Amino acid sequence: MSELARAWERIEAWYAAQDAADRLLPGATPEQITALEGFLGFALPAELSESLLRHDGSQEGGWPTGTLLGTAGIQSEADTWRDLLGRGVFAGNADHDASEGRDEIRRGWWAHGWIPLDADGAGNGAAIDTTPGPAGRAGQVIDMDHEVGPSGPQHPTLAAYLHALADRLDAGELVMDAGELTEAPGT
Repeated sequence: MSELARAWERIEAWYAAQDAADRLLPGATPEQITALEGFLGFALPAELSESLLRHDGSQEGGWPTGTLLGTAGIQSEADTWRDLLGRGVFAGNADHDASEGRDEIRRGWWAHGWIPLDADGAGNGAAIDTTPGPAGRAGQVIDMDHEVGPSGPQHPTLAAYLHALADRLDAGELVMDAGELTEAPGT
């Protein structure tokens, strides 16, 4: 069993114990993954393909950051960031070189090799970095904040990102309240 599958088993068990298994969506089809790869212009990392085949995201509010993105959500978020990048929104503004001086992440506010992973609906979320800087590694999970830019890496792999969430769930740091996954009171 892969590390990613182990992480998902832990997460699924917690959601089932909360009677909230329906907050995690069924898996994507291979055709949906192929269509996403066609849009992105490159093959998905194996871990992300495995994850999407298991769960094509979460329902809104069913993830600590708001929504775990599925194939359609990834495409929508990537399209938004690529549009901003293509229109030069970040060009020529020193405030938009947020990753400058960080060798793990490529310089700039967005790169075509970043795959949105989760989103809060306000331009913030994690992304899988398939084109890291010279000290980074492909597949690392970085954080993207629409006000301050990218940071991280937060996790070395998608499996590590999911295990970190499972750790928080197991520690009682997050609770399911009326179908929304939120911080536990006092954490």
